[in-house]
Parts: sequence; structure tokens; C-alpha cells
Amino acid sequence: MNQSIVIEAPIIEVFDCIVKAELREKWFPNVTSIHYSNLEHESHPGASFQLTAVEGKEQVSLQGRNKEITRPSFIAFELESQTYRMTFSYRLQQQANHTVIEQEFETRYYRPVMNVIDKLLFKSSAKQTGEFVLNNLKEFCEARVRPE
Repeated sequence: MNQSIVIEAPIIEVFDCIVKAELREKWFPNVTSIHYSNLEHESHPGASFQLTAVEGKEQVSLQGRNKEITRPSFIAFELESQTYRMTFSYRLQQQANHTVIEQEFETRYYRPVMNVIDKLLFKSSAKQTGEFVLNNLKEFCEARVRPE
């Protein structure tokens, strides 16, 4: 699923909000914490982390890994559970005083039948989830640049 949004903030601010664990855990939906095995490597490809989030009434732990990072224009990371793997990538471009960001995300289930069900039944749900994530990022970044 590909989606894009314009954020009224400089590219480096937006990039930092995505890359830095302490900032990402403040805007990424349902996340309560993100812990890198070595915090100094949070902006390095291949660095692993543990993400804790709330799903319904349960707290879940997902294993994460940075896939690719090119400062300040691209970051990709993945989250993995026992049943699925989610991949997020963000492509950023500075345009005047704002940043255009394109998000691509995909969920792959380990059981093939679940991938079919996901594509047939939950396509609009995936789109709404992507929009929700991007809107949270936008609101968070813009509030940091223009505190009220």
C-alpha cells in the first residue's frame, strides 16, 4: 500500500521523527516502547529492536529490524510477530519549507491463506491504517516545529 502526505516541517525533522526510537514511539499508533539492542545503532541498517504495542486489551512484543537508511531521504524497517511480518518504508523529499513523504507498507502472513484473505477482505482497512500512521506522523512533526 502506497500513500503520501505533505508535512509542514523540514526534512531532517521528519527524518529524525521516524528514525529515533524515542520520537517514533510517541507518534506510531499503539506503540508503548521501542528498545534497540544498541541505541547507538538506531540509525544504522541492520540494527535490531523490540517494539511493544497494545493490540486490543493485550500488550504484544514485536521484533524489529532496520532494513535500509539513507539520511535524510529514506528509511525502511520491518516488524515481525509469530504470524506476520510488516514492512514500512518512507521516502522523503524537501520542497520549500515542507517535506513530501511517501509511505509504503505491506503485511505478509506466514500462512499463505491469510495473505489472500488480507488482500480480499482488508484492503480498505490497510489503507485506513496507512492513512492513520501518516496522519499521526504529520501531526507529531508539525507540533514539534510549531509548538503551541
